[in-house]
Amino acid sequence: MLPRPMLFCCSATGAVAQLVERDIRIVEARGSNPLSSTSPFLLEDSVAPTARRRTATTVATYIAALPADQARSLRRLRDTILATAPGGVTEVSYGVPGIRFPNGGRVHFGSRRGGLSLYVGHVSALFAHELTGFTIAGTTIHFTPDHELPIALIKRITRAVLARADERAATAKKRR
Repeated sequence: MLPRPMLFCCSATGAVAQLVERDIRIVEARGSNPLSSTSPFLLEDSVAPTARRRTATTVATYIAALPADQARSLRRLRDTILATAPGGVTEVSYGVPGIRFPNGGRVHFGSRRGGLSLYVGHVSALFAHELTGFTIAGTTIHFTPDHELPIALIKRITRAVLARADERAATAKKRR
């Protein structure tokens, strides 16, 4: 029990304070209030420790930390993108590896629970008919090492990302 009633709201009737006090009494009567002296509750026992996820500083270290099949798939994806659009620079942005192109286009990829992902922005909608065997969640294409994206499709997607970046740059230039 609380030593004395607590006032949570200053109103003419105090209805909110009465409701809160009533709810506290109900919870204490059931014995489930972690603040009550009737039911011991230790925070350390109830919360499982979570390991802080470490992010790689380079794409190579990110890929090297993955299981062999996922690493092989992401290396294939990275190499195909770089071969399609030379001049791209690998980067890790917000913990996700990717490739940044001189015109501002970006393609990111990474590992997730249950598979791999390719983040290409709204370009994924252009290839929805070719991606029927894959899961598309928003602007992300999900695939697995057993069911990889075809190299020809990766090249077309990369070219579309570059074309979209060029269009955006041209539109921005016109506004100036």
